[in-house]
Amino acid sequence: RARALLQQLPPQDCDERYCPDLAEEERRQLRAFSARRRQEALGQGLACPVPGPCHGCPCRKCGRRLNKGDPGVSASRLGDQFWHPSCFSCHFCQQQLVDLIYFQQDGRIYCGRHHAELFRPRCASCDQLIFMEECIEAEGRRWHLEHFCCLECDEPLRGQRYVMRSGRPCCRGCFESLFAEPCQACGDPIG
Repeated sequence: RARALLQQLPPQDCDERYCPDLAEEERRQLRAFSARRRQEALGQGLACPVPGPCHGCPCRKCGRRLNKGDPGVSASRLGDQFWHPSCFSCHFCQQQLVDLIYFQQDGRIYCGRHHAELFRPRCASCDQLIFMEECIEAEGRRWHLEHFCCLECDEPLRGQRYVMRSGRPCCRGCFESLFAEPCQACGDPIG
């Protein structure tokens, strides 16, 4: 439960104490972003038996019928609709929402992680949301400028050639000295 909660509700998405390296402007933006999300999108589903007036209504996710007295989950921010408990899950990752905490956007429910990512990119290195105007995008992921570094020597890779190794960038020098296969004819590393 604790692991799922950390995955679905990353503390660094709403509390600057978990983001020690943020500049003051980024801290301000994180506070405003978090407050706006709490006010406009955060809710907690209510697990309860389906009431009589909702007898026969379809589950919001799967469409199967809910009967009076069946276990159901209602989400106050989304009106008088019910879900089967197993259907009350994030629209993006399909994981059941731990403790029924959800964020809503355009009539869909999300876990906190994926709701935040609708509005801000997430750094592939530190897992924090990126509030800076600039970031590096490579291999379909994004990084803070200072976090796009070689996995071995930790040198910044901005504007340099790199090789992805285990999902992390590696500078050409480290790759050639540590991982590249040598040419059988000349002995030089094959880049």
